[in-house]
Amino acid sequence: MAEIIEIQHHGQGEWTPSVGEETLDLLTEKGFRDKQGNNSVAGEQVLSETIRILKACGDPSKSTNAETGIVIGYVQSGKTLSFTTVTALARDNEYRIIIVLGGVSIPLLSQSTKRLTDDLRINERYSFEQKWTLLTNPTRKDESSIANLLNQWQDETYPKDRCKTILITVMKHGSHLKNLREVLSRVNLSHAPTLIIDDESDQASLNNGARSSRRDGIEPEDIMEGNTSMIYRRINQLRNILPHFTYLQYTATPQANLFINLMDRLSPNFIRLLTPGSDYTGGIAFFRGELDLVREIPVSEIGTVQQPLEGPPESLQEALRFFYLGVAAGNITKSYKKPGQKNRSMLVHPSRLQGDHTTYLAWLNTIKNSWQRMLKKGEPEEKEAFMKAFESTYAHLASTVEDLPSFSELSGVQLIHAIEYTPIKEVNSRLGSTPQIKWQDDYAWILVGGQSMDRGFTVEGLTVTYMPRNIGMGTVDTILQRARFYGYKKPYLGYCRVFLDEVTIDAYGHIVDHEEDIRNRLAEFDKQEIHLDRWNREVVLNSMLRLTRSSVLYDDLQRDDQRNRWLRISVPHDADELIAENRAAVKEFLSQRIFAFKPLEGHIERTTDQIHLHAELPLKDCLGQLLNKVKYTYFKDSSYYSSLRALLQDHLEKHPEETCQVYLMGARSLEDWTRRTRGLSAKGEIKNLFQGSNSNARVMIYPGDERIKNNAQISIQIHMLDLRDSFDEVPTLAIWTPGHIGKSLIRTA
Repeated sequence: MAEIIEIQHHGQGEWTPSVGEETLDLLTEKGFRDKQGNNSVAGEQVLSETIRILKACGDPSKSTNAETGIVIGYVQSGKTLSFTTVTALARDNEYRIIIVLGGVSIPLLSQSTKRLTDDLRINERYSFEQKWTLLTNPTRKDESSIANLLNQWQDETYPKDRCKTILITVMKHGSHLKNLREVLSRVNLSHAPTLIIDDESDQASLNNGARSSRRDGIEPEDIMEGNTSMIYRRINQLRNILPHFTYLQYTATPQANLFINLMDRLSPNFIRLLTPGSDYTGGIAFFRGELDLVREIPVSEIGTVQQPLEGPPESLQEALRFFYLGVAAGNITKSYKKPGQKNRSMLVHPSRLQGDHTTYLAWLNTIKNSWQRMLKKGEPEEKEAFMKAFESTYAHLASTVEDLPSFSELSGVQLIHAIEYTPIKEVNSRLGSTPQIKWQDDYAWILVGGQSMDRGFTVEGLTVTYMPRNIGMGTVDTILQRARFYGYKKPYLGYCRVFLDEVTIDAYGHIVDHEEDIRNRLAEFDKQEIHLDRWNREVVLNSMLRLTRSSVLYDDLQRDDQRNRWLRISVPHDADELIAENRAAVKEFLSQRIFAFKPLEGHIERTTDQIHLHAELPLKDCLGQLLNKVKYTYFKDSSYYSSLRALLQDHLEKHPEETCQVYLMGARSLEDWTRRTRGLSAKGEIKNLFQGSNSNARVMIYPGDERIKNNAQISIQIHMLDLRDSFDEVPTLAIWTPGHIGKSLIRTA
C-alpha cells in the first residue's frame, strides 16, 4: 500500500505540504523511486524542490489566498516534470481544483494534457481508485460535474479518499478562458483551494497593452480592463472569482515576467529556481563547454530576399553528413535501446516563413535522393570523391565521440539505410495545425519548420540543428526559445552539432552570461524566501540584445555598465549573527597572508585612517577564501554581490592565474587597524562609505578612497567600521571591477 502522510498545518501563515501517494506514485512512475520506497538523488531533488514550491502557495486549510509566484527553469530542462509533480503534491494536500494553462495552440495543449494524463496515470485507473477528473477546455456542459465533485469534498459523510481533484487543462485563448470563468462562477468555490499553473507564462499571458497605457499617461494602478490585452484580461477575470488561489508562472525565459511593473497583477511575489538534472546540457555546454559542437554558417550561405540562394548550401550538406553518420552509429550501437535515446532527429529551422520551409524541404529531398543514388550506383571514382567529404565530417565527429564505430563500419550499408529510411517532414501550421510527430514510428527524423517549433515543442533525440536564421530584433526570450537543441543530451552530447551564423553564435554566448546572472541575482530571493518586490530590476545584458518585447513593459529600461565601477556593500550589519562570522572570516583570510601586505605609499600628512596596507594576491584565493566566505544578506547587496562573484568565477575559468589588489583601509597592521565611524541613513544603509579627498592649497594629501584601486585589476577594499549608535567592528567591502572583466547591464529606469 502506498504511504499516506497526514497533512500538517501551521499557524502564522506557515504550512508544510505532506507527501502522499499521488506524489510517491508519480516519482516511482518516472523512475525516481524504487520499489523499496527509496528516492534516487535526482528524485530527492525533484521532491524537495516541489515541496518548496507548494509551500510558497496557499495553505489549503485557509479560506482565502491570493499568491503569484514564478518558477524558472532552463530551456528543455524539465519544467513539465516539475509542474506535474507539483500537481500531484497539491492533490495530496487536498487542493480541489488545478488549472493548467497549457499553451496557445492545440498541439501544445494536447502535449501538456497527454503528459499530465500519462504521469498521473489518469487513464489507467478504475473509478474506485481514481483521484482525478480531467476536463479540457470546459464548457457549460461540465458545470454540474464540477459542482458535484466539489460537493463531495464538503460532504463530511463522503470518504475523503474517494474525492477527486478537478484537473483542468485550458488553452490560452480568449473564448476558452471566458468559458472556464463562466463555468466556475456558477459553482460554490468557497472551500475550493485552487492552483493555476501557467505553462510558458511569458507567452500571451502578460499585458501587451502596458506600454500603450504608459504612453497614454495612465498610472499602473489605474489601468482598466479596456486597456489590457485579451488573454491577460481573461486570466485576471478568472483569478477574481477564486477566493483561494495561487497563480504559478512556469517559464525558462522570465525576462518579461520579472520586468513588468510591480503594480501589475501578474508581477510575481515569490520565486523558485529549478535545478536541472545531471544529464542536462544547456547554453554552458554548447557555448562555454570543452567540446567543439557549434559550427558557423558562412554569411554567403544565408539567403536574403535580395539575394536568395540558388541551391542547397555546403553547410547544410555538412550538417546532414553529421546527422546521417550519427544515425548510422546509433543503429550499429543500438543506442535506441538506451534510456532517453529512443530517437535521433535533425531540425532545420530556416526562418518563420513557410516559403523558406518549402525550399529547404525540397533541397533536403533532392540531397537525399542524390546521395542514395551515389552510394548505390555511383561510379567508383565519383563515389570515392563523394566519400572524402564524409571522411572529413567523421574526423570531426570522432573528436567528440569516444566510442564512435570505425568509418568503414559507418560508410557502408548502415549509411545507406540512415539516408534512405529517415523521414523528412515539414512542421508548421500551413495545413491548419501543427502536425503531430509519431516518434515511435521511426528511429531517425528530419524536421523542417519555424515558429511552430520555437516554444514548447519537444524534438525527441535532437542531435543536429541547422538554423540559418538571424537574431532579428535581438530579443533574448525569443532567441532563447529557439534553442530546442538544449536538453538532457549528456549521454550522446558528442553527436550533437548546432549550425548558426556568427552573430547568432555571439548572441547565444551573451545570453548564457545573462541567464546565469539572473539566476545568481535571484538565488537568495529563492533561498531566503524574500518578496520579489525587493529585487532591484537589474541584470547583465550585452548591448547587442534586447531584454523582451516592449509592449508588456510599463517602465522604461536604461543601459548601464558593470565595467569600471565600484560595488559597495551598503548594509553589512543586516544580520546580527553574520557580523561576528564575517569578522572572523576576514581575519582568518588576512592572518594567513598578512606577510604579503605592504604599506601603501602616500603623503606624510595623511591621517591614520588614510594610511592603508595593500597586497597583490591570486584572485582565485580572494574569491574562494574571502568573497565566498563573507556573507551579506541585505536584498540589494546580496543581488549585486552574488552577481559579481559569479562574474569573477566565470573570468577565472578563462584566466586562472589572474591576480587582484587588496587594500586594508586604515590599517598599519592587523592589530593596528583604525576603525572608521559611519552613520546610517533612514533605510539603515551606510552613509558615505568612501572617505573624500584631502588637500591644501599646495598639494593633494589624500586622493580619496574612490581612487584607492588599480584601474586594470579587480581591487578589493576591506573596511572595518563602527556604526554610530549600533554596531562596532563591522567588516565591509568595496570592490572595483575593471573594464575588461565587467559586463553591460540593463535596469528599470
